[in-house]
Amino acid sequence: MGEYENVTLDMVYKKLQTIEEEVKEISEDLHRVKPEFVEKLKQIEKGKFHTFKSIEEMEKHMDESE
Repeated sequence: MGEYENVTLDMVYKKLQTIEEEVKEISEDLHRVKPEFVEKLKQIEKGKFHTFKSIEEMEKHMDESE
């Protein structure tokens, strides 16, 4: 391989490393759960959750909870 091919391969390799690092960071962000959601998930696991017959009923419940 010539000198220019080595430079191009090095550039591609560095760009690939950068992309892989960015994908890793995005993946970590996506798997991070907000603390308030953790509490809600714990309640759901315990069987404590609400069911609604319609969206309107759910919205009414949410308005009353605020």
